[in-house]
Amino acid sequence: MNDEVLFNAVLSPNRSLAKNGFLLVLGLTTVLCMVGGALFLLVGAWPVTGFLGLDLALLFVALRLSYRSGCLTETVQLRRASLTVFRFFPNGRKASWRFQPYWLKVEFDHEADYNNQLILTSKGKRLSLGSFLSPAERTEFATALMLALHRCRGLTNTT
Repeated sequence: MNDEVLFNAVLSPNRSLAKNGFLLVLGLTTVLCMVGGALFLLVGAWPVTGFLGLDLALLFVALRLSYRSGCLTETVQLRRASLTVFRFFPNGRKASWRFQPYWLKVEFDHEADYNNQLILTSKGKRLSLGSFLSPAERTEFATALMLALHRCRGLTNTT
């Protein structure tokens, strides 16, 4: 009973381009580069074909790096005795932080539109959460976390 999860949230960056979209964009760009390269070859400007190939390779690398950065996730779990944050990095590394909910303070400026940050502070430790979220998502998450902490403190005081 004491170990039940009172609040659980998984935060991850938004990705507007799904895997099918990635393949479609890369496929269409490949076709355009091949057609353009063939036309430049026909008019005798063969070096341009190499640059079109380089553009295609750079586009592929940029999209892959963007997808890789999207693998960053943060999991926030609140139990009566602790709030634990797990951060999973794209390279497979994992980090975790544990806070006592009674002493935890959530620093969040609701007034700041685009510069709002969500920072957990407790006993000299500071941790920024959800930096990859949009301001509206960060506001929604901060509100939900503060409410869950308030409820958790109420449960702790009554038992």
